Amino acid sequence: MMVLMRRESAAARYAVAIGAVLIAFGMRYWLYGTLENRIPFSFFTLSTLIAAWYGGLGPGLVAAVAGLALADYFFLPPHSPEQGVGDTERTAIGIYAMTNTLIVVLFWRLHTRLREAEDRLRRLGAGLPAGSGAGSRDSSGVPGPGAPL
Repeated sequence: MMVLMRRESAAARYAVAIGAVLIAFGMRYWLYGTLENRIPFSFFTLSTLIAAWYGGLGPGLVAAVAGLALADYFFLPPHSPEQGVGDTERTAIGIYAMTNTLIVVLFWRLHTRLREAEDRLRRLGAGLPAGSGAGSRDSSGVPGPGAPL
């Protein structure tokens, strides 16, 4: 039987997410003298990409939030509660949040589609009709629960 996706344990998926964030932090911290407060989120976007690709939705979100927190604390200029964050920092945080949300959602959808394809292959291998189960369409073409419109 063909397997499209490995199903790693939750611990392994979250360990990869945390490991990717720690590696990104180490690389960014090592370059701090050269980059100072410029491009604080770039390495963390890559860690989110790796975590979402390998682990899916939960690990991707963990990597994105951890990257945001670490970059804000260590690599953005200090800010006080009275003054808040400057326009440049606010823009960088917004771009990071939008980019990483898109990365995580797209990989989540990819993982969902791969699981659906595996389920269809499994049903075909077992002699069941390919369209049976969640996400299928009935004989009139009306989508069932979970089916794409």
